[in-house]
Amino acid sequence: MGISLGAWSQTRTNCFIAKAPAASTPLRFICVDEPVTFEDTTARSRDPLFAVFYYINNQQITLPYRFTAPGRYEVRQLANGFDQCLTTFVVRAKAPASPPVFQRLTLLPNNRLQVQVNSSAVNDLIVERVSSGTGTFTPVDTLRNVPVGSSQQTLNTSLTSGCFRLRVTNICTENETIVSATVCAQDLRVTAGNRTNQLTWTANASPGSVVNYQVHRGGQVYQTLPASQTTFTDQQVACGRRYTYQLLAVLPNNTQSASLPVEVETRGTTPPAAPLLIASFDIQNRVTLQTVVPTQETFLEQVVYRSQNGSAFNQILDKQPRNTIDATPGNLTSPFCYQVAYTDSCRLVSPSSASVCPAILSAVLQPEGGVRVSWSTYEGFPSGIGTQTLELLDEQGTVYWSLPVTGQSYIDVNPQEKYQRLTYRLVTTALNAPYQSYSNTASVDQDFQFHFPTAFTPNQDGLNDIFRPVGAPFSSRYLLQVLNRWGQIIFESKDPKTGWDGTHGGKLALPETYIYRFEALDVNGQRITRKGTFTLIR
Repeated sequence: MGISLGAWSQTRTNCFIAKAPAASTPLRFICVDEPVTFEDTTARSRDPLFAVFYYINNQQITLPYRFTAPGRYEVRQLANGFDQCLTTFVVRAKAPASPPVFQRLTLLPNNRLQVQVNSSAVNDLIVERVSSGTGTFTPVDTLRNVPVGSSQQTLNTSLTSGCFRLRVTNICTENETIVSATVCAQDLRVTAGNRTNQLTWTANASPGSVVNYQVHRGGQVYQTLPASQTTFTDQQVACGRRYTYQLLAVLPNNTQSASLPVEVETRGTTPPAAPLLIASFDIQNRVTLQTVVPTQETFLEQVVYRSQNGSAFNQILDKQPRNTIDATPGNLTSPFCYQVAYTDSCRLVSPSSASVCPAILSAVLQPEGGVRVSWSTYEGFPSGIGTQTLELLDEQGTVYWSLPVTGQSYIDVNPQEKYQRLTYRLVTTALNAPYQSYSNTASVDQDFQFHFPTAFTPNQDGLNDIFRPVGAPFSSRYLLQVLNRWGQIIFESKDPKTGWDGTHGGKLALPETYIYRFEALDVNGQRITRKGTFTLIR
């Protein structure tokens, strides 16, 4: 049971001993998992009424007792209910079934070492170091109560070079010769060249041959190199970008020795590679410019150049982000092209991109009906054009229909009658590449193409039963009124689809002549009016 012993009488020391249950002599030290009992050594123990209890960490223990982990333990004796005595005992570990396995040695920043060890028993391990293969090992630190299985332990020491091993200590057999294999620290030096990073290192001196070296970049395995190699040049780097390298020497039995991580900023004097430029129109007919920088390069800013109708390229924008907009591309009746050049993080300027010319599209109403849509071909995809798709957009800019096209023109023979304004756009995709470009949008307004019949026959035969406009009365505002011969409004509709069925007040209207009045407002705000007569025939 647990009990607070701090408020009891004055504590004495060395009032009892530890011994094996059947032994008469005290133990010099206690061994893990072996039974031990405690015996009072004072004269009071001969009193028939003498009562004694023992506590570890304020928890009463039952004798004989078995310690489960090595270390130094304070055991308290409580005699006759009030007299305390405190004694410290050393508990030693059992000898391991096999030497500890030194799995990995890692150098850490700020003069620290990390060792990964696999132990077959709970033991104390002395970390020993030797500066060279012919020197004498000396203790660096002691790892207490290293658990069974694989575990990582971190040491604070300025001695991070040389070779290391682990020695089992503080065991019951008092055998201090059980040691792990020796693992030597791995060095790494990294210097920045002209758009390259040069890695050099000393061959690992651990006993046995090196299996291979692993170069880690950004925490990931980057290259695996043969054991004979002691240099590596990384050319897949970007000027001005920082990289972190670590070298791993892979030793027999998959033991590893990892260098200190080394960070370097790549420098250079060679200009970066030219970019790829994609030009496309947005729905406001502004040109959006997307600059694709090679993966090994960095991007700081860019300059944009434009050529109109075959003229020389002139700078129109500077200090632009990777994705930018030409809000005023100018006259859309003649082609124009773009180039860009970017500055990398080393403030080196790339060559200009290849010229890129977005498709320019136009739409014209034809005298005989229909709409002729024409366009210039997109120029600038590295592998050429894959597909072209013509789109018709509604008044909100949503695609109403689309169809694949070839060449540079298409005639919309039967334009849709839902919208007065027809807005077309071309989508061009790259061949074997995930790029696409939109042309500008081009719009035409259809005329009001409708008329009113001079008579109708609302006799429920499904033919000419409703009086309403015939054709496509495009409008943003619509009003149709029917008046009798005395000028009274007997029908009114604001919906082009709703006409007069020849009734008034729930009764059939008389077969005679009526007047209609019509008003509408088209997409350009133009007011359309019509007025006339028609006959109801029964």
